[in-house]
Amino acid sequence: MAKDQALAQLKDIHLPDPISWWPLAPGWYGLMVLSLFLISGLVYFFHKKAVYSRPKKQALQLLATYKQTYEQERNSQLTSSCVSELLKRVALVYYPREQVAGLQGAAWLEFLNGTSKGIDFNSVASMLLESPFKTAETIQLHPLIIKAEFWIKQRRKPCSN
Repeated sequence: MAKDQALAQLKDIHLPDPISWWPLAPGWYGLMVLSLFLISGLVYFFHKKAVYSRPKKQALQLLATYKQTYEQERNSQLTSSCVSELLKRVALVYYPREQVAGLQGAAWLEFLNGTSKGIDFNSVASMLLESPFKTAETIQLHPLIIKAEFWIKQRRKPCSN
């Protein structure tokens, strides 16, 4: 009988309350802050990349337009002057105005060669410097257009003139 009295005094087992998802553990707050910094850093990086590449994309589109016009009309004088002007405009975007604006002739070729990697503008010097002023001559400008395209593609960060 003593055994039955001892069993009668036992109460049911009470389980603890289920674990709630709120409040979060401190590690989750750290992970949220880290994620926020990572996302904002990526947004900043891709925004800067888009801003820096915008002049290059526009210049390459304009060069493609010049190339298409040249292939249709075969006007080497107009195309070479347009390509030369485009190269100068791109240089003004990516380099300080004082360094670029006054360049012409051999100094301009030296600048183009000095700011490029693996591109030699000396082989197309006559197309770049003399063809815009020759009216009766028709020449193949494809080497000049290709070199200009490679030179434009090598530009990285615009200058804040």
